[in-house]
Amino acid sequence: MRCGAILARVRFRIDLAAVIATLVLPASAAAAPPPPSFSVLEAQTSPKQAYVAGRPVRIAFRVAASAPLALALDIVCEKTGKPVRRILLDDVVPGAQRLVRWNGVTGGDKVAPGGRYRIRLRAPDGTARRAGAFTLRSHAYPIRGRHADRGPIGTFGVGRNGGRTHEGYDVNAACRTPLVAARGGRVVRSTYDRVLYGNLVVVRGERTHRDYWYAHLRRRSRLRPGDRVLTGQRIGSVGATGNARTIGCHLHFEIRSRGRPIDPRRELHAWDAWS
Repeated sequence: MRCGAILARVRFRIDLAAVIATLVLPASAAAAPPPPSFSVLEAQTSPKQAYVAGRPVRIAFRVAASAPLALALDIVCEKTGKPVRRILLDDVVPGAQRLVRWNGVTGGDKVAPGGRYRIRLRAPDGTARRAGAFTLRSHAYPIRGRHADRGPIGTFGVGRNGGRTHEGYDVNAACRTPLVAARGGRVVRSTYDRVLYGNLVVVRGERTHRDYWYAHLRRRSRLRPGDRVLTGQRIGSVGATGNARTIGCHLHFEIRSRGRPIDPRRELHAWDAWS
């Protein structure tokens, strides 16, 4: 066989191999396996009733999958069906517990609306699984025990001696009944006023323009200006100090919005319904 014929056959084989490579290799790349789907082995959320500016929602879960994967954790409002916050999680290891905490703030850095929420985990291939549920509330009722409205004399705007008006709302409760912060934030006052308020704590609510006043506490609070408190955290006990000495044990509660007192009755009753 001539050298030219041999050379032509070699060139043909090389060209054929190149054609096969251009046809096969892209198809192989396109056939790469999709991201692994997954299932939820265990999921827990706590507390079941959470509060804005309170303890963060704790979301713990374990998944089953063929390999580590990336997941999007969505906190979905059940009322709208839309997520208020998405948290991206890289390298979620199958079988290992993963822990996420959420502070009640949306992806737009706003306070999430109160209501029922569910946790949704979503993989890149679109697989989605539920991983628990909880309820979020804006405030906690400040009295942690039996209580009752003081009546007309304790409502907002009622006249008082000296031409002044009542700037808060009174709720009767037994002395020593625990008091908690209705909304977490920073303490701006912790003092004693013998004329009116007695032992007084004022908390500036987190992510609000409001100050929350708690008056007639049994003892002066250990909290000091600058201290941070959480929604639902103990701040003192019901008492009868200040001008409540002749009235009896009750909480005088005020909300001041940008320094102006507002009637807290409706809000107190709403908080009482869910706390």
